[in-house]
Amino acid sequence: MHIAVKVIDLSLKISQSLKVFPGSPQPCFVPWTSFSIHGYDSEAVFMSTHTGTHMDAPSHFVRGKPSIDRISASRFVAAGIVVRIRKKANELVNVEELKGQDIRESDAVVIATGWENQLRAKNYMSENPGLSAGAARYLSRRKVSIVAIDGPSIDAGADVEFTAHKILLGKNILLVENLCNLEKVPKKRFTFVMAPLKLQGSTGSPVRALAVIL
Repeated sequence: MHIAVKVIDLSLKISQSLKVFPGSPQPCFVPWTSFSIHGYDSEAVFMSTHTGTHMDAPSHFVRGKPSIDRISASRFVAAGIVVRIRKKANELVNVEELKGQDIRESDAVVIATGWENQLRAKNYMSENPGLSAGAARYLSRRKVSIVAIDGPSIDAGADVEFTAHKILLGKNILLVENLCNLEKVPKKRFTFVMAPLKLQGSTGSPVRALAVIL
């Protein structure tokens, strides 16, 4: 029996013009070989491991926690739940907005704030919405596996202490940031796939994040 499967790409395209977190290097693609000289094309790439749609390993903010290569691959395919909570610049997702959302243990909680539509805005990287400390603690108590968001950081742009990062990564909860196309996800629950590169000792990696709808 044929089962129809829909796959939605939730990843930003990495290009030399992609917006990056302030202080991070702009992606640079360097031609390395060519058909005319070597018989094949290839390129070298220089960028932060936290460029575009990417995953944060616990070691990103918590010393002694696992780096990206030490995370079990079984965590990269998870039961996803999209939580749609529209937010404006620097607004916080609070606990009350998460309660009643049927968030279960080991879920990948994907927060759709609508901020992905501000990608071309000047304040996309500096004034994004994020999680309150209470919301981060609530998700950690729910023992979720992953928290993802459609903005450049799980913390609001105004939070220079990276509060939610420290709370969630401290509990070994993985973070995925800079998602897009969440408006195309037709169901509240789906299979969330996000596979980082196995970079030794790295605090993060770009991912190709996918929503698989059965």
